[in-house]
Amino acid sequence: MKPGFPIPDQHAIKAELKPLTRPLLRQLTVLATIDSTNRFLARLPSSEQHGHAVLADHQTAGQGRRGRNWHSPAGSNIYLSLGWAFAGQSTDLARLPLAVAVCIARALKIAGVENPGIKWPNDLQIEGRKVAGTLLELKTGRQSGAIAVIGIGVNVSMPAGMDTDAAIRQEWTDLGSHVPKPFTGNLRDRFCGLLLGELLAGLEQFAADGFDSFKADWLSWDVLKGRSVSVVSQNERYSGKAAGISRQGGLLLVLETEHGGSETMEFFAGDVSVRS
Repeated sequence: MKPGFPIPDQHAIKAELKPLTRPLLRQLTVLATIDSTNRFLARLPSSEQHGHAVLADHQTAGQGRRGRNWHSPAGSNIYLSLGWAFAGQSTDLARLPLAVAVCIARALKIAGVENPGIKWPNDLQIEGRKVAGTLLELKTGRQSGAIAVIGIGVNVSMPAGMDTDAAIRQEWTDLGSHVPKPFTGNLRDRFCGLLLGELLAGLEQFAADGFDSFKADWLSWDVLKGRSVSVVSQNERYSGKAAGISRQGGLLLVLETEHGGSETMEFFAGDVSVRS
């Protein structure tokens, strides 16, 4: 059993922020236990969500994609939500989850992870195993723009065992197993501050330039491109070769046709697995 972390320290987390990103964080709320950091943030008035980060030591009802539970033991990992308001209407918001994944990968790289990977649409991997995931909930208004609640879970020092494997139900790893020893101190607080800094800078960049400034990093960290994969979408299974992402942020899958040709399908939702 790995030793647990103490309750996250606001001062230690903020100390990791760079001078240029520190003013972008309007508020940091640290909680011992909550049902879900995303739900906590979404319950606040819209005026209190922008630039507001919520961090919990433990979640009783953490959520992942497609309504799945997110395994959230105390003293082990990062459970973080950040609110961000976007002015006006933007069709590029469909690719915001991809930009958030790039921000997490950048933070992993800075922390010393040599080859972080992004598995469409929102999983972060190290050596083919999941280390982090995101859940983005977007609320749009006809004239008032949009507010995004960005939930992120990062395995930092996950206690191993059958209970953990049963809860996660896929190959997983944690940050503590991959960062170099010089990254000392409270790893959870340090990485949380580093991650927040990348998110704050990245969201400001996305608001100004859209996804184009993230695309090169996404392509360099895409773990699916060129590989044979299966996609389960709307209770149908499709098998083919992953071909990157579309202009709208969908997964491109090249399938063989009955007559020896090929066709390309675009997916915006689904479960993707790599075929052996």
